[in-house]
Amino acid sequence: MKNIGKYIYALPILISGIFHLLKGPDMAGMVPSYIPFPVVWVYVTGVALIAAAVSIYINKKTKLAATLLAVLIGIFIVLVHFPGASAGNQMSIGMLLKDLGLLGGALVIAGISKDNT
Repeated sequence: MKNIGKYIYALPILISGIFHLLKGPDMAGMVPSYIPFPVVWVYVTGVALIAAAVSIYINKKTKLAATLLAVLIGIFIVLVHFPGASAGNQMSIGMLLKDLGLLGGALVIAGISKDNT
């Protein structure tokens, strides 16, 4: 199977998106307090994660989807994880590093993907 890594990469992205939809109110506490309507943003994020994973699986608009996924993960790093990590929170540091790896993976997928419709 060609590029099996991108399919393996998309699996936790898909599952995370599903969790965002199933556990929206529980996850709303991770949204910074200065952002209004946290539950809505959790659901929007869930839909975006699912859309990116589906795009990778069906190989349609994969370059665009992976690039937008990298941007979304970058926003998570800056808005959610970096403030806690800079304050020395070990959990935030771990999540920042995990998301940095996911961002890199999304950029790799964007880089290997051809513009497709």
